[in-house]
Amino acid sequence: MFSFFSTFPFLRLCLWWALGVILVPENRQELGYDLLFCLFLLGLLFLIIWIKNRPIFNAYLLSLACFCAGYLRTLDVKNLYQKLPSDVIAFRFQLVSSPIKKPKTYAFVGEISNYLNSKGEWRAIQTRSQFYLEHTADIPKLGDIYLSKAHLQAIRPAAFPFGQNWPAYFARKGIYSTAFLPAKWTKRLQYNERDFVFKAFFERVQQDLLQHLHRALPGERNRAVGGAMLLGGHESIDFETRKSYAALGAIHILSVSGMHVGILFLCIQFFLTFIPRRNRITSIGVFLLPLLLIWMYAGITGFSAPVLRASWMFSVVLFAQTFRYSLNSINLLAFTGFVMLVWDPMQVYDAGFQLSFLAVLGILIYQPSLSVIWEPNIKNPIGQYIVKQAWSLTTVAVAAQALTFPWILYYFHQFPHVGIMLLANPLLVLLSSVSLILGLVFLLIAPILYAWDIIYLYIIMGQVLNASFTLLHEVMFWIDGVFQPTIPFLHWENWMFVSYYLMLILVKYWWDIRHGAILAFFGLVLLCSVSYVEWEQWKALKNQKIAYLGQYRGEPVWLELQGLKAKLLASRRIFQDPAWIQSNISPVLAHHFIEDTVQVKWEEEKNVSWQWKGKRFYRVQQPQVMFSAKIDVLIIDSKLKKQGFDWLKSKRGGDWLWTQSLSSYYLKKLAQFDPLPGHQMALDTVMARGY
Repeated sequence: MFSFFSTFPFLRLCLWWALGVILVPENRQELGYDLLFCLFLLGLLFLIIWIKNRPIFNAYLLSLACFCAGYLRTLDVKNLYQKLPSDVIAFRFQLVSSPIKKPKTYAFVGEISNYLNSKGEWRAIQTRSQFYLEHTADIPKLGDIYLSKAHLQAIRPAAFPFGQNWPAYFARKGIYSTAFLPAKWTKRLQYNERDFVFKAFFERVQQDLLQHLHRALPGERNRAVGGAMLLGGHESIDFETRKSYAALGAIHILSVSGMHVGILFLCIQFFLTFIPRRNRITSIGVFLLPLLLIWMYAGITGFSAPVLRASWMFSVVLFAQTFRYSLNSINLLAFTGFVMLVWDPMQVYDAGFQLSFLAVLGILIYQPSLSVIWEPNIKNPIGQYIVKQAWSLTTVAVAAQALTFPWILYYFHQFPHVGIMLLANPLLVLLSSVSLILGLVFLLIAPILYAWDIIYLYIIMGQVLNASFTLLHEVMFWIDGVFQPTIPFLHWENWMFVSYYLMLILVKYWWDIRHGAILAFFGLVLLCSVSYVEWEQWKALKNQKIAYLGQYRGEPVWLELQGLKAKLLASRRIFQDPAWIQSNISPVLAHHFIEDTVQVKWEEEKNVSWQWKGKRFYRVQQPQVMFSAKIDVLIIDSKLKKQGFDWLKSKRGGDWLWTQSLSSYYLKKLAQFDPLPGHQMALDTVMARGY
């Protein structure tokens, strides 16, 4: 029986370690976090001193040590990389991630080891940057060392409020800057792949296997999905395909996850059942072979958080099966999380890590209780088997969503319609599992068939695999097109996490002991939470009137909110990029309870004027204008800087907002104006302004 104070209390150790990680401040100047840490530590010490029970005393002492170790380990990781100063003239860096080919650039992460400052001095430093190398340069490779004099920029915040905090997100990875690297300003100094021997080996294997997939899957959509699903490839999956998978609650299918490792593990176990285990050497061989294959697959697919979790778990399962140790599933999951957080504490903030572990934990806690609610009873054995498996998949899907539901709303602000998800998800999981099994078998056998020139069987297997992906996508797009299953703009706040998980705990506790008081308390929490949300929505309906001014690729974006309705005024280009709208505009709409949105396009090559809350806004696209004295906010297309600034002399006071940053040369020219504008800034350097 699992106990919180068991001999190997990995659940407790993992929780205390994670708490130590979370309490480390984002900024070392935030003294409140340090004070909170000291007070928490002091409270634990007093608790330990007053405990008389020896086993509990030892358990809390171990927990305290784990908490402190997590805190110190996180400090060490955060202090590993530093921010660059502002006077960088040139810098030397090494590629530490595989370059991803984009339409005009190669994207990769580089680790900067030296920089040249404005005094002509070379200084040593350790920091990382997100680079985009011009595609006319030689193809970069992992481990290459470069010298560049490109301009480094700080990571910019999200275009609109309530979106992803990009500076904090990249800072947790040690990345504090970004830069476009022109080919003429960037020179390769050295090929140095030997620093990444294993990573380069796995990437070569991945590329070889991707070539076989590309031969088997001629269609662009099947090829992109197959590469991402089977090998964690970087092919760009179009937005419509991603949207359909997300709408049906099956977005996890598009990335290599624990399900993939589980299917691989079951396939390996099936073939190994034919090997007799007559002695200890055979048993060890049967243990080492699947272990090697699982970790090879993890390396080929990029060691993502879900794959690492599954690989660690199945490694422990293999060890326990081979050497006949007992296992507890929750303790096993906690052990996996503990190991991963010891290796990289920053993973606790990663959405993939959070969703992966919460989904598995939800299945372990809630699926057994859900499965006994209804027992299929069909006389036909085939029908009984199909219905039973469908019910099992449905309960697994519901249990997995139980703990991940609030985080999905928090990150994506939308959720699949529950009825459609429960009906469609098992079908999609079944079809995707067939494609996954066929794909894994193809990847195992295809290199051998191709090397031995058995082309006929190679082509047949590729056609079967392609047909399975085509069927999966036809069914998925049909369901998405007919039922429109996504519920968008779902509002979520931080306090709702506490309320939601408290209700889940009450439901589980009531299910175990069936006490009426627990059910009444659950109803009270639910009533209070719903009432508060409805009250906030009613206030938004009556009083809400706010607008945001941001930018998209050098063009202004005006988002106007009144009551529960919104109007998005932007250029034609933005409506051709639904992924940007989803990641930047949807969080704002969800936060403000918006239910209906109207999209309006800017008039091309024309100056536009409008009023909002007594202020007059003027967007300038043509410089030949005579300004009214009443203009409060002037929005200037940065492309007009090439035509000089004399036309701005007729504008006095107010705010000047440039759509993109100006160079120091143009800023010096603007400084000669008299009088200067009341406030001047570039929209691409800050989050959208509220009015």
